[in-house]
Amino acid sequence: MKSCRFLALAAALACLTAGTASAQQPTQQGARPLPKEDKTFPKDSSWTLRQLDGKPVPAGMEATLRIDGQFRGAGFAGCNTWSATMWPVRGQRFAVGGIAVTKKACPQPVMQFESAFLHALFSAPTWDVIGDRMEVKSQAGTLTFGRGF
Repeated sequence: MKSCRFLALAAALACLTAGTASAQQPTQQGARPLPKEDKTFPKDSSWTLRQLDGKPVPAGMEATLRIDGQFRGAGFAGCNTWSATMWPVRGQRFAVGGIAVTKKACPQPVMQFESAFLHALFSAPTWDVIGDRMEVKSQAGTLTFGRGF
């Protein structure tokens, strides 16, 4: 009797599993794939810029990003500190509002680096977290961050 119940349960699970597997696979050629699910926005995290447009961050320059639990971003841009509200938007984008940047002057190469960093960060970018790396892409450039400061 117990083996009959076990066999019936196993058969029901096999049918259920087979139905689920076939529902996930398109059966018709040209069928549209399911939309990609958005990942969880990386709040309560800290990041250090590792590359700007695919090039390593120059020696002696640094840029950071910290996103707190209230969707407030802040960090260092190479010369000045910055802060802004950063909230997730559909399609793995984030919107930025209320930007504040200190007004310290630094040598021209540092200011150019800072300008490129901030422009890419605040130009309606998309983001993606892959392991310990986060990529932020916009029309103004690509930022590759490593986790932590």
